[in-house]
Amino acid sequence: MSLEDVEGYAEHLARLVTDAPPSVAALASVSWNESRIAEWQVTETPGGDTAGIDEAPTSSVRAAVVVRTDEVLDTPDGLWRRWNHARVTLEFHRAVLEPADTTALAVLAGDVQVSRGEIAHVDADVWELRLLLSPTGELAVHFRDVVIEVRPVAEFEWAALEERPVHGWHGPVPDGWLEWAAPAVRAAGHGDVGGLSLELDGFGADPADIDEVDTRWGFAPLHAAAWFDRRGTTEALLERGADVTLPDAAGRTALDIARERGSRKAEEALLAWFDRPAPDATT
Repeated sequence: MSLEDVEGYAEHLARLVTDAPPSVAALASVSWNESRIAEWQVTETPGGDTAGIDEAPTSSVRAAVVVRTDEVLDTPDGLWRRWNHARVTLEFHRAVLEPADTTALAVLAGDVQVSRGEIAHVDADVWELRLLLSPTGELAVHFRDVVIEVRPVAEFEWAALEERPVHGWHGPVPDGWLEWAAPAVRAAGHGDVGGLSLELDGFGADPADIDEVDTRWGFAPLHAAAWFDRRGTTEALLERGADVTLPDAAGRTALDIARERGSRKAEEALLAWFDRPAPDATT
């Protein structure tokens, strides 16, 4: 699987495959070089049933993902690459999506790929599959039950997905920029509060890094948090004293970016910061 490359994650995955229910273990074992969503259907659970995940209404989700992996063969004529394709069909029951409305992610667009996936056991019998959809954003599926089917398919099925209408990149720079950004900017954009704290407080960290603009992409951490609508990292940066008046390379503040992008959670956090009571000078 294309997983977050962090220390200890390989051991986490090994335990997951060993200890998880068979369907979750099978899902964790799927690997790919490239992946596109071929089918995406969400049906609300009748009766307003909840999965115990923040008391959110549950849904049934049926998704089909075509994955493409490569194999390098050593033959008498030299090394050559062979592509293999498979269709992974998933049925999640009693699931909660984040975001609930996946329209903005354009999951079925011809240029949207699943560039990374993570599986975690989050609570009791609740699991989480978190997908990074490039270039549109992140999608999390919290679920209790999953059915998985994997079967080989011909290459033309992959080619057909590439021919669908594209969503297009609406960011400040070409597709995938966040993965190449400065560590603090990347953590803020992913909503990784823990990773952001490590970058800002770790050994050799400079307090000035909180407002340092990554010159390649024109964003400081607070701009990235606003762009990707990450309330957690927006609030963390504000509490640490990030400069709310700092412009990005296009002259926009974090609040300007949040309003332009429709990043409601980040905008609420920023407005709450502006509206906070002034400190009492007598205390």
